[in-house]
Amino acid sequence: MGNHPCTPTPATIDSIYKVAQDNGILPDITLDGTVANLLSLNSSIALNLQYAAVQQSLTTDQLVALDTNLTSIFGQSTNVSYGGVGVVALALSFLLEALVSGIVGQTDGGTTDPFKKAFGSDNSSEIASIASEYLKLVSKKANNIEEMGEITELYDQKLKYALIELYESMTLDQQLNTDSIKQWINGAAIHLHMRIHGIRLASVPKGTAESLRLSYRTGLARLIQLYNGYLRQYVRERSTTQVPPVKAGFLIVEPGKKVRHRVVHNTCQSQAIATAVVARILSAQDIGKTEIFFDEAGQILDRLLQQRDTFEPHRQQKIKS
Repeated sequence: MGNHPCTPTPATIDSIYKVAQDNGILPDITLDGTVANLLSLNSSIALNLQYAAVQQSLTTDQLVALDTNLTSIFGQSTNVSYGGVGVVALALSFLLEALVSGIVGQTDGGTTDPFKKAFGSDNSSEIASIASEYLKLVSKKANNIEEMGEITELYDQKLKYALIELYESMTLDQQLNTDSIKQWINGAAIHLHMRIHGIRLASVPKGTAESLRLSYRTGLARLIQLYNGYLRQYVRERSTTQVPPVKAGFLIVEPGKKVRHRVVHNTCQSQAIATAVVARILSAQDIGKTEIFFDEAGQILDRLLQQRDTFEPHRQQKIKS
């Protein structure tokens, strides 16, 4: 028995999905990998691995330039206080990336600010601006515990209200889209660990971290539910016409994101193709990983609070030919 004429083949779905993938219009609401790695119990290991990779990739002159930059920021200190911990480790990771980019001459106008890249293509939002401002400040104040505590407390409040405003705009005012969810997820992750760092510095009560975590975990579940409906509302597909005048088919994944394709199929398959594309988009978001991030923070909260790792920006004495 053959397939029902209105059931698209896997090859048809693959072809249309690949066109969207190749043209960069597929949605991305994932938790940024660097954010997830650096805001964990393995933060110190992740930062040191990054620093070692940087040292291996630079020439001797470039290493000297990097060392000079680090010395201008941290002075002659051999240790950066809390440098291997949470938001400070994340800030140093982005700082290293920015310094290396400047040293090797990656000044292309299209280069994304490392401090904002976690927030996706629309990184000019208030949340991206507040989080990046905080990370830039804290990366340079790491050896001044009092100032770091004041900065963390100030930006904790700024980011909290920005996240509340964005969440309400998505859930109450129907202003939900891929960019806004991406910003909220990564902003919430950074904010939770700002709060945890504030507790480490004795700036805020311990219980506030768990209540914040629970609110973000609940909010995440609600947003994913709404996002599922959002995609089902906007994802649309049409086949390339089979008779003259030939018109290209198209796939719309959300407002403003449309791509043409040359795939020919029965017109009645469009709805099934759209449904399959939605399923693939959601699967690609690795939502379970984001859920685990917020769940684990509660399970390992005490261990996170006990982190005190420093960062040691030793000069690499390596000669490259």
